[in-house]
Amino acid sequence: MNQSRRQLAIAAAVTLLTGTAQAQFGNLGGLLGGGGKASGDVDTDVKTFLGKSINIEKTLNAAALAIVAAYASEADRAKLQGSLDEINKATDPKEADAKFQAVSESTSAEMKKLAASSDLSAQTQGLSAAKQKQVAVGVGNFLWGALQAKDLVPTGQAVMKGVGGNPMNITKVIPLKDALPRLANAMSLAADTIPQFVKVMQGANIKVAEVSSSSKEEKIESLN
Repeated sequence: MNQSRRQLAIAAAVTLLTGTAQAQFGNLGGLLGGGGKASGDVDTDVKTFLGKSINIEKTLNAAALAIVAAYASEADRAKLQGSLDEINKATDPKEADAKFQAVSESTSAEMKKLAASSDLSAQTQGLSAAKQKQVAVGVGNFLWGALQAKDLVPTGQAVMKGVGGNPMNITKVIPLKDALPRLANAMSLAADTIPQFVKVMQGANIKVAEVSSSSKEEKIESLN
């Protein structure tokens, strides 16, 4: 019973967290629909959600790695490339979860640090043309992934809310408790941190692709 209460508390906390981040993200515009609804079949809903979220997180993490790597030293870029290779090869949600978590935490912290630095503009202008393009692609892909997350998160919330009437289903939605906060964090970064990079690149006349529901991501495989 204590375990069930703890899991219910986790579900409630995740729902609150994702709802808050979605509100923060709203100023980027509702370029996608309001999100899907749970079908009521928990097993199917969880499988469908994770199938979509793994692809979204691949995009978000690869984009974040590209942004961070552009400003990093050669030695650090090699390590980041290793993380990117692992991310791109991930296929199983359970296997990918730990990798996504580690990359999300490290890149989020580094992007916030870069965005807050007083010399971001000078750093960006000092990058090679290839690295400037890498940042632009990373920013575009991150915003694209965040828009996909904005559409998917309400579905995940609905799945978690739906298990409230049947505690026996709590364990089935546990995988969502890890993915939802990461997606929420990406949405928050897209609203609060990524715009700093956009502003700096626009000031340096570096083209940033427009992102919409009809645009597509640009595959990132190399950080060198």
